[in-house]
Amino acid sequence: MDRTDGSHWFYSYLPQGVAGGATSTLIPLFAYALGGSLLTVGIIAAATSLASVPAFILWGSLSDRTARRKIFLLIGFLGSGLALFAMALCGTMSQFYLANLLAGFLGAASGPAGTVLLMETSKRTEWPARLALVSRIGAIGWVAGLGMGVAWLAIGPGLLSAELSSMRALFVIGAALGLLSGLLVQVWTREPAVRVDRRDVHLTDVHARIERGRYLPIRILHYINPLDWRRKVRLPHALRMYLVCVFLLFGGFTAFYGFFPIFLKQSYGLGSPEIFAVYIASQATSIAVYPRVGRWVSARGDRSTQLYAAVGRSMLFPSFLLVGIAALPYGARLGAAIALHAGVGLCWALINVAGSMLVSRLAPENGRAEAFGTYNAVQGFGSILGPLLGGFAAIPRIRDGVRHERGPHPRRLRDSCGHARVGDRSAQRKP
Repeated sequence: MDRTDGSHWFYSYLPQGVAGGATSTLIPLFAYALGGSLLTVGIIAAATSLASVPAFILWGSLSDRTARRKIFLLIGFLGSGLALFAMALCGTMSQFYLANLLAGFLGAASGPAGTVLLMETSKRTEWPARLALVSRIGAIGWVAGLGMGVAWLAIGPGLLSAELSSMRALFVIGAALGLLSGLLVQVWTREPAVRVDRRDVHLTDVHARIERGRYLPIRILHYINPLDWRRKVRLPHALRMYLVCVFLLFGGFTAFYGFFPIFLKQSYGLGSPEIFAVYIASQATSIAVYPRVGRWVSARGDRSTQLYAAVGRSMLFPSFLLVGIAALPYGARLGAAIALHAGVGLCWALINVAGSMLVSRLAPENGRAEAFGTYNAVQGFGSILGPLLGGFAAIPRIRDGVRHERGPHPRRLRDSCGHARVGDRSAQRKP
């Protein structure tokens, strides 16, 4: 059989991961810099999820029907690069919203096709190792992208004379990295001769996953397709109840992350480089503990581990608010934010691994594909609901707080170095 075992095409995920790490946290900050309210920032945060959830069904079905994988990887990587370039050119919130919809729709093409291609170009016994390798590649790229964001947003405003211009430049850098991933796919990838039916794959994915405020995973194997009535499996009651909990969990996670960068900027007084550093703490902690998490879950059980990790997160999230209102010096606030977010990353690793194992255990033997497809869909729908609810809940804050902060008190719009914050036109006027 003609297999591409010697191919290194999966390393094309590295530039894509760097691009994601450099721009994912940037998106709410850029939307806020354009003058968006917390409500519109919430809509922006939900836009990618809103487009990607149905797009998974479309692209996955097309990939299965055409029996082609490479073209969909190209659409995903090149489309993501195109969307990031469009974000750099946006001047209004409407344009930025459309660019995020484009990112969700086109970026979803690489998810189902990439995972199946990984299996079709390797032996079945190598699937867990290959999935783990792609996870590490994506995670390393994501953290490297966050580090690049710290460095660029620290030096970029000085080079380009404005923080908003440096944000646009970072989107352009991310777009170039997405195009590089597409080029690597074109050079390194060829269509496999062996085909894998995703419905016959019952592999539990407990490998490292980078947590994102927007539902756009690096890979996805199973997805729920309401148009496919060939196999109908009724999920057990316990699994259905757990999926309701997952929906609420991801709704809460994304409601928090949809506005977290803006919260750090407003309440903690952090600049954009420091905000990226806070995100590095979470991602680096997740990567560091993943090799041990599997043993922890096996020793303590998937159900109890999931419960403790979820409760831990529920305590950590409001802890950010307590630190924000405390009269702490700048360095102490930054250190506390980094420490708390590292704890959030630890909880995410536990939730990710325990959740996958719990779904696999509760699913019927002949319905694991449907169970994991529903699990992915529920995560996606929760990621749509969370930022929208958070944005609507912030309407009183928009009316009474944010506008007041931007208007009568321009001094409060200056950062710790005395520079006017992005979007404050009144503070940029000459005296």
